[in-house]
Amino acid sequence: MNITVCIGGNKTISGARLGAKLAQSLQAQGNEVNILAQKGKGVICSNVSSKEYSGLTTAKTLANTFTKSNTSAVISLMNWRACEAAVLANCPFVYVEYENFKEDKSLKNKKEILQKARRVIVIGNSTKPLNKKIYSSNAVRVNEPAVWVEHFASNKPACFKKQNNILAVGSFTKDSGFDSLLKTWARLAPAHQTWHLTIVGDGAQKAAFSRFITKNHLEASTEIVSSQSDVYNYMCNADIFAYPTLDSSVSDILLDAMASKLPCVAWESAAATSLIKNGVNGVVVNSNDKEPFTSALDDMMVNWGKRVEMAVQASKLKDQYSFDTFVKAVSEKLTK
Repeated sequence: MNITVCIGGNKTISGARLGAKLAQSLQAQGNEVNILAQKGKGVICSNVSSKEYSGLTTAKTLANTFTKSNTSAVISLMNWRACEAAVLANCPFVYVEYENFKEDKSLKNKKEILQKARRVIVIGNSTKPLNKKIYSSNAVRVNEPAVWVEHFASNKPACFKKQNNILAVGSFTKDSGFDSLLKTWARLAPAHQTWHLTIVGDGAQKAAFSRFITKNHLEASTEIVSSQSDVYNYMCNADIFAYPTLDSSVSDILLDAMASKLPCVAWESAAATSLIKNGVNGVVVNSNDKEPFTSALDDMMVNWGKRVEMAVQASKLKDQYSFDTFVKAVSEKLTK
């Protein structure tokens, strides 16, 4: 099949990493796969063709793109324009979104379009029955998949200048917690000169974070890289994952990090407490006090044995949140 994976999202949730791994998996099955994303929302994906389109591109123009590329099926990851384009191109499509996902702009014809999908996949871990009135009669819930699970790659990112590396990933919003993480790092970095902090992301607060790094003389031990970078490669070469956000809507990145054998230090949130068994496969600290986070991160940095033990336990999540199950749910309806 010739499959086009269309990546979308909103201001806080992106389908980029999920789309990249899905495209790689589908291509490994013998399909011809292309990734299509709105400009600025794409992702580096090895071995899979990836293109961007203007935010002003209409559904009709996208439909023509599907036709010209001989697309036989479309998978839309929270990309509403791609769904409309698939309908116009008379192309079978599957729509995927995280449970309780909210579009940046309200949609009037969402349910009408979703009724035309081969399948609607809602990613969530709730045990409650899925409300199909919201999505459509052909909707199913699939457990959140662990996107990256391999660990230690030879292609170490250039910004990993030190022997040991802390990684944080997310959108640069006021609720990201990265401002607090940087304040923590300003206290820790002078005592840990063999360590390096890399924050992967983009957003309105990026300039403010960069100014903080310069003001506190953290340039040698800290780097901010774009979210369009190969996040998988950063995870493969990190030693600790920091999760300072209190926003449970971005729990996917925490799951990916843990399944990729990274010990995590997190502030208390619904996402953190649902995935982390405190002291077993990671550390969760009280979100009302910043000092415990500093102490927990410091302890993880100096205690190699604790890091390894928690990493092993964290990696077991990949079996509970199987990516293969997600791929099967997406692809099994495309040929019917």
